[in-house]
Amino acid sequence: MKKVLMTITDFTQEENNQLHDIAGLDVIFKDKADITKEDIKNADAVVGNIEPSLLKDENLEWFQSESAGVNQYLNVLDRKCLLTCATGSYGIAISEYMIAMMLNIMKRIPAYFKDQENQRWINEGRVISPIGKRILVVGTGDIGKQFAKRAKDLGGHIVGMRRREGDIEGFDEMYTIDALKREVALADVIAISLPASKHTYHLFNKEILSSCKKDAILMNVGRGNVLDTSILKDVANQFLGIWLDVLEEEPLPANSPLWHIDNLYITPHITGGYQLDITLKNLYKIVRHNMIAYAANTEMVSRVDRKWGYAQ
Repeated sequence: MKKVLMTITDFTQEENNQLHDIAGLDVIFKDKADITKEDIKNADAVVGNIEPSLLKDENLEWFQSESAGVNQYLNVLDRKCLLTCATGSYGIAISEYMIAMMLNIMKRIPAYFKDQENQRWINEGRVISPIGKRILVVGTGDIGKQFAKRAKDLGGHIVGMRRREGDIEGFDEMYTIDALKREVALADVIAISLPASKHTYHLFNKEILSSCKKDAILMNVGRGNVLDTSILKDVANQFLGIWLDVLEEEPLPANSPLWHIDNLYITPHITGGYQLDITLKNLYKIVRHNMIAYAANTEMVSRVDRKWGYAQ
């Protein structure tokens, strides 16, 4: 019987009972904070994000991440270890945040909140609509597709960017990353949902950011190191607004100059949490499917391509 170490503690008792009863598995439930190297040595598989160093030099058969991004595990897991992630869990929650922030910036809502703090009754002037706007979605996985759907419903013209050629339903245009510099110069909104990898590190560098259309909106919900935040202070003024839920350094230190850029809005990497119930429900479906598949030696979902560092 295969031993599976379950470290996700957010599922309901009923859900945990269903996982415990999967035939062919000995499921051991343990809090992340209590996991030791000995626990890993005694397991065939681990479900849930634990300290990466605990996995180094261990011979696991399978590791199931509870996040969509797995860059912290790529270099510590044995190459023979099957790696699956939570792609498909977070698209609804994160895309709704993206729509909310896009509209907040378009409608100058942050300015009105600042006016309220200072007891000022001021009309902040003209606003814009997503109708007819060219919305560039950089990264067309679950999050990108969910955002594209919602932005299209609001009347946007949706342009996708991905590594491989090929159309995806719901996008008006689709290009490969090679066309990034050209497309950022045309886009009214740039929405980044890329994973961290050697291929995406600082993809949005000074050259790309300086090429962005004047008064565009820039948003990043993928991984912090996709965007070189060290040069934001030099280019921020050309944007209508910038929203970052992910940063290169987290938590962001109190003395970071990013806090003081007027049109930069920061949230503390909260879009991909479990604040929305459906996120956890979607994660449970992926975990249960993959645990059953592991026991039966059948196909898992959200398998990570080790070469690229994300689910295909």
